[in-house]
Amino acid sequence: MTDLQLPAAPAARPRARRRRPVPWDLVAALAIFLVLAVVDLVLQPALADLGQIGLLLQTGLPLVLVAAAQTMVVLVRGLDLSVGGILAVATVVTASAQGGGPGWIALALAVGIGLGLLNGLLVGPVGMQPFIVTLATWTIFDGIALKIMSTDGGTPPPAAVALATGETAGIPNSVLVVVGLLVAWLLLRRSRFGHRMVAVGTDAERARLNGTPVRAVVVAAFVLSGLLAAFAGVLSSGLTASGSPTIGDRYILTSVAAVVIGGTSLLGGRGGIGLTVLAALSLTLINDIVAAMNADVWVTTAASSGLLLVLVLTRGLVARLSGRRVT
Repeated sequence: MTDLQLPAAPAARPRARRRRPVPWDLVAALAIFLVLAVVDLVLQPALADLGQIGLLLQTGLPLVLVAAAQTMVVLVRGLDLSVGGILAVATVVTASAQGGGPGWIALALAVGIGLGLLNGLLVGPVGMQPFIVTLATWTIFDGIALKIMSTDGGTPPPAAVALATGETAGIPNSVLVVVGLLVAWLLLRRSRFGHRMVAVGTDAERARLNGTPVRAVVVAAFVLSGLLAAFAGVLSSGLTASGSPTIGDRYILTSVAAVVIGGTSLLGGRGGIGLTVLAALSLTLINDIVAAMNADVWVTTAASSGLLLVLVLTRGLVARLSGRRVT
């Protein structure tokens, strides 16, 4: 009697590797930046020098920081129209030092944190709409800036001027600020708080059911936004060696444009400061190109708006082809 032979088990099929989706937001933002950088370099060959790059970054540094501030709030499905007002208040507070010590810089940053906290409390615990809240506080903060300093003037601390225009170990401080911002974002994004921000922006109710303190996360996002906007005000005061109570308004819509161009979803939960910085620098390059061509000022606005429109339309087309939702 022979032993029964069981049929051999079929060989396991090798698992197909998942193809990672193409990071179209990164591709688009990087391509736009490189094209604009090449055009600017052709028009101004001197930009190949590190010192000239530092000067260009100095010009765009306030926008980079305000756009980063805006990104923090957009990630939790909010919007901060008051970033310009906070920047203005921080600028005039810094310039009120009349050449005093660096304590005025700390005061300006503390004011920015306080104003951001006010926004966060009204949106988080109170439950008001971020658009309505920040639209109102934008006007209030602008009024505070005008009360502190009715016209352009004042003298910021030498430390603010050195921070905005100086060098450290031969490297422009503007370069170091941008690098520091990116490193801080990478650390924040990998932290528990960073994951909670994404969770709240993706689905606040599900995040709450999973134990995430949604209101506290929203408040913290607005506080960080206020801090970054105030830092932009300190640097703006250092760059111009004065204060301006109306300088912040120009950055509000431009910061939103940088957020969108950088691929951060206005529906929250997707995006980050890295691409926002790249987009803000692209908008700065547009300004520099227009200035190099001696074109009219309105060309800058038209070019920035056209770039935003083309990018949003392109992203929408790519999203349809890939079956992905996009804002």
